[in-house]
Amino acid sequence: MQLTKIAIKNFRGIEELEIDLAPCTVLIGENNTGKTSILEAIYTCLSRNLARKVVPFGDYDFHLTAAMPDPSSSPPIELNFTFVESEEGEWPDAIVQAFDKAYQARADNRLEIRFRVVAAYDPASKDFFLDWTFRDLADNELTGAKSPQLVRELQQLNPVFFLAAVRDAGHHFQGRSQFWGSFTKNPQIDDATRAELEEQIEAINQIILDSHTPFDEVKTQVAKTGRLVPLASTDLVSVEAIPARIFDMLNKTQVKLAARGGAKLPITQHGAGTQSLSVLFLFEAFLNSRLAEAYDPDSEPLLTLEEPESHLHPSAVRSLWQVLSGIRGQKIIATHSGELIAAVPLHSIRRLARKAGKVEVFQVNEGTLSPDDERKINYHVRAKRGNLLFAKSWLLVEGESEFWFLPEAARLLDLDLELEGVCCVEFAQCGLAPLIKLATELGIEWHVFADGDPAGQRYATVARGLLGATPEAQRLTLLAEKDIEHAMWSHGYSAVYDSAVGAPQRANITAIPGTPDYTEQTIRMAISSTSKPHLAIEAVEAARQAGSPGLPAAIETAITTAVNNARL
Repeated sequence: MQLTKIAIKNFRGIEELEIDLAPCTVLIGENNTGKTSILEAIYTCLSRNLARKVVPFGDYDFHLTAAMPDPSSSPPIELNFTFVESEEGEWPDAIVQAFDKAYQARADNRLEIRFRVVAAYDPASKDFFLDWTFRDLADNELTGAKSPQLVRELQQLNPVFFLAAVRDAGHHFQGRSQFWGSFTKNPQIDDATRAELEEQIEAINQIILDSHTPFDEVKTQVAKTGRLVPLASTDLVSVEAIPARIFDMLNKTQVKLAARGGAKLPITQHGAGTQSLSVLFLFEAFLNSRLAEAYDPDSEPLLTLEEPESHLHPSAVRSLWQVLSGIRGQKIIATHSGELIAAVPLHSIRRLARKAGKVEVFQVNEGTLSPDDERKINYHVRAKRGNLLFAKSWLLVEGESEFWFLPEAARLLDLDLELEGVCCVEFAQCGLAPLIKLATELGIEWHVFADGDPAGQRYATVARGLLGATPEAQRLTLLAEKDIEHAMWSHGYSAVYDSAVGAPQRANITAIPGTPDYTEQTIRMAISSTSKPHLAIEAVEAARQAGSPGLPAAIETAITTAVNNARL
């Protein structure tokens, strides 16, 4: 029984948002786009007490604005949760019977449960209230599904666990923690064995205390407490070097990891990355051995996990997706790691972005990309370590020259492409159309910078075919010249290319200076003598010098348009 959709209204910074969820969903987006809010909304409603007189939301959980800065004047929080069978008959009879008044049969015969939680201010009572309802497929309240037992059953069958970005082993590996505590409580030791062990422990304790006499003075002085308050008359003070009772010993059990040198250290003495991973694996151990006992045999756990890459080396992050995929149950993960995203299937990604001041969610829908497109894009994403999926705007370029040239050229315009959220993406190896489709699906703005040669003209045609309702100027810059080298030559930088020609290649330049053939031969020999990326950097350096002609207008247009797209 998995959560397939959550719809949020007026919760924290989210005014309205609806997200389709997969068995493993990965949330990406800039800071303050609502990733943590989504995780905590799920955790709050599917794990907390939802008694109608208990409101589990704080003042700042309401959607506050300049016009409505007070929770009492804010619109109600509304959180909708949808559970749908993955196939007809998936849910066992126990679940169907438990929710016989709450589920609905869809047209495809799959069963669906819709659960809504609302929190609002009541002017009459001058207090906040909580309400929950189960809904039918037309979004009407199911008046027969009002028993609080239904909510408890829902939370038992879908236990939600939230692991925040800071995963402190000292907190999670202690007796009162949800995961570790389940392993240390209720000792599975029979009474006779327990009594024998405790007798042996007491004997060991006494040997330690007899050998370490400084505790005698402590016992003498602490015994004076009995003169002032009523306590036992005999054997008043005892010192335990090790816990004398089995339950206490289990409660204080330590887990140690051997360091590289072989020393066995408590987990809390290892680095933050090691602690973070240890907590994740402790959770997996809990799911594997204690979940059914703690919840229900038919329980489907839901792990909401924030920044699993926290404190990990990139090489460890690259292997993390396999670990997460192997953990039982449904996962909803928020991440800022390009290394992790590089391993995530495209259809599992949900990109959150602010458009016109409101948070929207984007995803790659089934059928948008062909299998061949997906294969190429997955390779491209892995090669770029996934960072391009975090960009606000893509500047799509043909090859290496533009990739090296444009970010440096932007600095001449006092623009930092990385800071603006613009990513230069080479498309020659992947193909232009798949990347434009991907950007459109994920809500990433895009702009194509194409050469004026026949290949560039074909790329321009592809871009024009995918404009939709967007003006061409926002999506395409086409050079008048055949490529960026010829554009810079025509703009007054011929010396860059002429000086780059090596002596052996100079003999191959036979055309008369000032003719088109001379330009063509010189640029070709300059590339042969060095490389296109080298010439791109040299051209930027020449443009950086005082008194230079600056940048060609088409190049300035491409850069500023990509930046303006990122600022939308």
